[in-house]
Amino acid sequence: MSTARDEIFCKFAIQQGLWSKEEAVLFLNHFRSEGSPGRFGDWAAEQGAISAEIAQRIEAAIDKRIGASPAATNQPGKKPASGNTGGSAAAGRGGKTRRRRKRGGGGLGLDFEKNPVQTSIYLACGILALGLVVYVIYNFQKADPPPPPKTTEESQSESSSSSTSATANEAPPAPIFSEEELLNMDNRINVAITDARQYLRDGKLYLGINILNKLREDLGGNDLPEAQRSRLDSQLAELSEIREGTYSDLLEELREAKGSGSDQDVQDALDEIEQNCGPDFRARAEKEGA
Repeated sequence: MSTARDEIFCKFAIQQGLWSKEEAVLFLNHFRSEGSPGRFGDWAAEQGAISAEIAQRIEAAIDKRIGASPAATNQPGKKPASGNTGGSAAAGRGGKTRRRRKRGGGGLGLDFEKNPVQTSIYLACGILALGLVVYVIYNFQKADPPPPPKTTEESQSESSSSSTSATANEAPPAPIFSEEELLNMDNRINVAITDARQYLRDGKLYLGINILNKLREDLGGNDLPEAQRSRLDSQLAELSEIREGTYSDLLEELREAKGSGSDQDVQDALDEIEQNCGPDFRARAEKEGA
């Protein structure tokens, strides 16, 4: 199976030291989650993940690489089937063809020429049954008469209390956002995602995750529109997965430092875990790295 064009682009970017492997996975997943709009290089340049000039160079290299691949060898075509196969099949069956016998009335015995009385009875019964069905449906669809009004004070108090409880149990209506509000949300989400990616490149991934979490709460949390909430949750899930992988690698380095007996190496490993994953992960590493 051939490698996809966007995967080839990511490999070029990793080989040239432009992205790390984690960044490439993040950009590739985000690009595919948006439905792969256009070429991957143009999309990455628009997102600010790479300069437009370098993206064009990599795209040109991919075009050259794809264009230099050897063409598929022509396979010999199959001989066309003989034009008289139908005749041969018919000859193999003795040249006999079947004829369908026409049956009047769809096989229900309705034949005005042979059985006019029986056919008339069948039709009358069918019309009568259809009329009964229509009559029953009509009666079921009739609205019930309204109940008599309650005149006593007790009935009025019961009615008011029941309506109050029903109103309290009803779920609040979903908020409705204007186009301007939705556009403002999208702009803030775009800025937050860009900042989170920059923190990922700087080795401070937990700060980017905190920015996205705070923005999600500021915009309304679970009351956000489906599109904006799904986009934020998708970014948070990807960054959290990268943080777990980074923590696992740094935890191994911490254990090696403790095995070597160097206190300075141990402190450096803990500082790197805190810088990349956050103070909570440092405390976690102090317990798990023992």
